[in-house]
Amino acid sequence: MQPTQKATADYRGMQVKSGLSMNNIGYVLYKKNKEPGVLNANWCHSEYGIGTGTATGGSANGFEGLYKIRYFDEKGNLQAVRELDIRKDGNCYKVSWLNNGELTAYGIGLENSEGLSVGYRDIEVEEQ
Repeated sequence: MQPTQKATADYRGMQVKSGLSMNNIGYVLYKKNKEPGVLNANWCHSEYGIGTGTATGGSANGFEGLYKIRYFDEKGNLQAVRELDIRKDGNCYKVSWLNNGELTAYGIGLENSEGLSVGYRDIEVEEQ
């Protein structure tokens, strides 16, 4: 597959010739904890850096389920508490993050030998 757009070399605020940018995107790796229904997270985000997280309340089997997740920055400071909804769709997983029932981010992932790898994008809410 040939790319139709070329990007600049700058990662933060990377501008693509079409006017798109690499803002509000991230990656997270979820690993199963020894405790059933618990996932450990390692994440990176284009705006917020890197950190960890712990999801609780999910299924004892697999990654699917509705979790409560707490995300921390690299210094251990609480950054966000969200509802995490992971649903299997064929070989992929559809992932949604909610805050008080409102969608804040969505992503897609694959299970691999390390855990569940997910790329995601934050929902941009326009102020009125």
